Amino acid sequence: MNHRILGLTVRNFRTLTDTKLPLGPLTVMVGPNAAGKSNVLQALGFLGDVSHDGIEKALGKHGGFDVLAFRGGRKPVSRITVGVEGIWSECASEEAPDRYELSVSRPRLPEGAEARHTTYRRERFVHHPVDDMETSVELTSGSLTISSPLSRPSKREAVGRMASALHEDHALPLAETHPDRQAVREISRHLSEIRVFDPDVRAARKPSPVTERGRYLESDASNLADFLLSLREDRDAWTYLLEDVRTVIPQIRDIHLELIPGSPLVQVELEEEGLRGRTRLNEASWGTVRILCMLAIFHDPEPPLLTCIEEIDHGIHPHALSLLAGRLREASVRGQFLVTTHSPVLVNELEAEELVVCERLPSGASRIPARRPEDTQRVIEKSEYEPMGDLWFAGALGGGL
Repeated sequence: MNHRILGLTVRNFRTLTDTKLPLGPLTVMVGPNAAGKSNVLQALGFLGDVSHDGIEKALGKHGGFDVLAFRGGRKPVSRITVGVEGIWSECASEEAPDRYELSVSRPRLPEGAEARHTTYRRERFVHHPVDDMETSVELTSGSLTISSPLSRPSKREAVGRMASALHEDHALPLAETHPDRQAVREISRHLSEIRVFDPDVRAARKPSPVTERGRYLESDASNLADFLLSLREDRDAWTYLLEDVRTVIPQIRDIHLELIPGSPLVQVELEEEGLRGRTRLNEASWGTVRILCMLAIFHDPEPPLLTCIEEIDHGIHPHALSLLAGRLREASVRGQFLVTTHSPVLVNELEAEELVVCERLPSGASRIPARRPEDTQRVIEKSEYEPMGDLWFAGALGGGL
């Protein structure tokens, strides 16, 4: 089954007061600083943390309800909502997608109560286990309701007030083979594997332990050397990676991965044109390390369902961005990518349906997307097919300062 995320819905999460963002194989967000692009990535990261750690720990990790709730408007927000739709169950489709939505509410209690607020969640899954059949699983406050022709009559069970079926398998009292339980597990697995890739160049430069997780490049690229060691086992992937590195950094002739004697560590060493010996990665330039991180993620043969990258062009020479854009599109065939950029050069390489323009309204709320793909296409046609990045930089597509 071709599992994928079709869209993201967010309400009152930071500046995202009413965001409905379609997600294709490749989605690239552009716009000024503070327009809300990072908040989109954080909303997806929040769902991943709910899958890993549960709702309460995820809230704490992201600063708590007060930090996550929209702070504009005349009254404080009492509910935040983050949801996704996609294809996870057997008979879901783009026309009839599966859906997951989590709302966390924190209403103010009456005067005289021991606490000022109470917190509870509403969690809803909608799945399509067979043709023309929709089932739902809903956790509201302290109860669970399952509405499904496969589980007649509808069931209502007691469940913890902040329990999440994404995180706690026992919160869903269904048989192991029940289609609804399997679909929920698929959603949970994919959300927990969402990779918000933000390379820490200092960490990526260092030798890394050789581990079983070497086939997965960590979100901060701290295990870059270990990942490259695993990637080298795939001869085709390694050959293509080397070709790309040599194209964008012509001074590099080869990449060596050396085990450090007497330790469980592996380090990256670069063989450079005109220089004797090798350059260890901790001596390489910041941009060289970042380019290597980006190419590594694009050549990952086993990517998660969705990889998010913020400011993908940061520290990378404009002449290298055309090649990176091509590799990004090729990688999006194996796994979805959601990235942000401020580079017109990169935007020039995109199709209209891949571009999402983001803006910030005077109210403090984000408008994402700020323009429909068909509107973008009309501007392109009216301009007699000027490059899309040039049109955006000139302000013709919105998303400017």
